Amino acid sequence: MVSSNHLAKDETQDGFTCIGPNADLRSMHELVINLSRAQTVKSMADTVANYCGKVFQSPAGAIFVERNGNLEIISQWRSRRAPKKHLAEEIIKNGPAARAFRTGKPIFCRTPGTAQSSISRYLHRLLRRCRSGSATFLPIRTSEQQPVGVLGIILPHVEEFSSMRDRLVRLGHVLSGSMVRARAYDEALAARTQAENAIHSKDEFLSMLSHELKNPMMPILGWAVALSSGTLPADKQNVALEGIVRNVRALNYLVEDLFDAARITSGKLRLELGEIRIQDVAREALAAIQHAVEGKKLRISTDISEAIPPFMADAHRLQQVLMNLLNNAVKFTPGGGSIALRIRRFNDNVECIVSDTGKGIERKFLPFVFERFRQEHRSSKVHAAGLGLGLAIVREIAELHGGSIEAWSEGYDKGSTFILRLPLRRRRPRAGKCVSTTA
Repeated sequence: MVSSNHLAKDETQDGFTCIGPNADLRSMHELVINLSRAQTVKSMADTVANYCGKVFQSPAGAIFVERNGNLEIISQWRSRRAPKKHLAEEIIKNGPAARAFRTGKPIFCRTPGTAQSSISRYLHRLLRRCRSGSATFLPIRTSEQQPVGVLGIILPHVEEFSSMRDRLVRLGHVLSGSMVRARAYDEALAARTQAENAIHSKDEFLSMLSHELKNPMMPILGWAVALSSGTLPADKQNVALEGIVRNVRALNYLVEDLFDAARITSGKLRLELGEIRIQDVAREALAAIQHAVEGKKLRISTDISEAIPPFMADAHRLQQVLMNLLNNAVKFTPGGGSIALRIRRFNDNVECIVSDTGKGIERKFLPFVFERFRQEHRSSKVHAAGLGLGLAIVREIAELHGGSIEAWSEGYDKGSTFILRLPLRRRRPRAGKCVSTTA
């Protein structure tokens, strides 16, 4: 902002006319034109930040926008007089900016004589560091609606604070209309992106589903045709029957996963609780995957504690969980590798730990490993079979039991470990979950 001795002269900086008696309206008009060209919230905020820094010669300021109930800084500016280490964003956001947003009323701060609170002392130091005398926090709102953001601006001269008050309020009104329009544009853009991602995910899922259904069906068809031809040697007939049974089971597991995914979505996945021994459940799961382990010549080691007492759980669902974890280890462990299953008691929980020396998981993908239809994207040489449902079902069953599941890996080609924790004493299930008990 120019000094009072030069207000009669208009100056133009970076497309904006500095404020003077004959330039105020023209400067605001230029801002409105520039805002009309800014489509997104970010571009709109950057336009306003540039305006405040050039026209008011504000040494520092920020624009906050409400997102999911919280204020976020989306644009800010600062001069050399306000180095970044002196801009404690969290203090400003949680202090005067939050108060202006909550009350919907502008807050005009002047340099206090004696700072009382920690926030006041911080503002006092900031204004002194910027050689400024006042700061303003304007709620960005339209009419009587809840504010959608806050404009915080430090003014360079305390003696001109009163003359700036009306102009800043007018700036807040202009900004409000642009903010609402920009938010609507961003929301429409996000909705379009979400819809496009959903269509892409659906196409990917249908492609994976057709591939996974074809994998077991082709051997079934091949062996069935060979048997029906009557030319298959007697020593090969048992091999054919074993191949058909094995692939029918694989197909059945796939269909069951699809049904379970639908039950999870509708909240109808149920537990049939009874007293079980986790040792027996684990051995049944190991027996079910033994053929796959032998087929890939994997080494499997077990350490199952016999000291774990019986507890209430769904034996069928826990077997499904352990089989999913073990099958996952078999799938991603190259031939000659090793798999380990360890079951132990840890305080009031049972821990089932499945580890392998396989492909591992990139650390950036670990937070998403239990999400449905999510698979880690690797090079085309590494094909990850499956629909990405198994681990999501594992998590749901674990949480229905009041337990948890976590994954850990040091990265690609470094193996992975899954830790399932189940309470020995029954806990109340999460809201909306279906559990029934059998005698």
